[in-house]
Amino acid sequence: MATPQTQTAAVITPTTPASSKVEVRSNHPLPIPGKGEILVKLEFSGVCHSDLHSIRGDTPMLTDVAGHEGVGKVIGVGPEIDEKQWIGTRVGIRWLYSSCRQCEICEINHTACPYQKNAGANVPGTFQQYIVSPARHVTKIPEQLSPDSAAPLLCAGIAMYSSIMKTKTRSGNYLAILGAGGGLGHMGIQIAAKKGLKVIAIDSGKKKKQLCLSLGATEFLDFREVDIVQAVKSITNFGVHAVICTANGERAYEQSMQMLRPLGTLVCVGIPNKPFKLPATPLDMIVKGLTIVGNSAGTAEEMDEVLAMAVAGDVKAHIDVFGLEEINDVLDRLERSEIDGRVVLKIPE
Repeated sequence: MATPQTQTAAVITPTTPASSKVEVRSNHPLPIPGKGEILVKLEFSGVCHSDLHSIRGDTPMLTDVAGHEGVGKVIGVGPEIDEKQWIGTRVGIRWLYSSCRQCEICEINHTACPYQKNAGANVPGTFQQYIVSPARHVTKIPEQLSPDSAAPLLCAGIAMYSSIMKTKTRSGNYLAILGAGGGLGHMGIQIAAKKGLKVIAIDSGKKKKQLCLSLGATEFLDFREVDIVQAVKSITNFGVHAVICTANGERAYEQSMQMLRPLGTLVCVGIPNKPFKLPATPLDMIVKGLTIVGNSAGTAEEMDEVLAMAVAGDVKAHIDVFGLEEINDVLDRLERSEIDGRVVLKIPE
């Protein structure tokens, strides 16, 4: 099919202040697939809190288009790609846009590749109509899933699945999720509950309480109403086996450490607006035998497992769909923590 020369995209420029608005332009250049790449016409893109960090200047952004939860169909291919194999295939673009697959880090886990590229951070992201991607790194979307509901699985879903796996918890263990009613947290509740974990959901507000409990959380604690550390210890005696902190404040991380039982694990997921040091002392680490790990993405194999869970109906994103032209309103609401579940942007046709 014939493709246009330009496209609609939500663009930021490096010369504008961090508080400026994203500009939706209709004259943005159309990318051309190179060797081993495919051209995707995007249909939907989820909006992640890390996109807000990038756009606001909290984290490095070396491109002008954010976004890393994109779903669309392949409409073109570059050299050395079999057109018949790819044209018309629905695929997903994830945070892990590419990795070298050759270094000694990739031999262990390619999601930590020091040469990786990330959609919406150092290569153009999914807040645009068209995107190119290395064919080997895209995720094929099962036909049973709608593109809007599949989009959040590509970051929120896989990030939480991988984080849960890193806790090494077993069925019957307690898992606390801070920011449980948000885009990542609400996915994590479903995955953890399906794996038999007792989820203590921590967030604030009646709507998020209702959402978390409806998704399988064992308990909901409102951090604005109770001392969550004391409440967790009252429920669990020794503390939780693991915490996944999707919140981004220093206080949230401090409380995460305090609610861990001996031999517990903290998984750091929430990115701070401003840098701070983890509130962990060597004595605490030594005496309690704690583990602290970080996570931003999962492997292709883990992604396939998340998609299989979604096809089976075991995990489903709670989404609100907005138009790409509404992106600035969405970002403002996300910044004020007014989003329950995940926002998905409909990309113009």
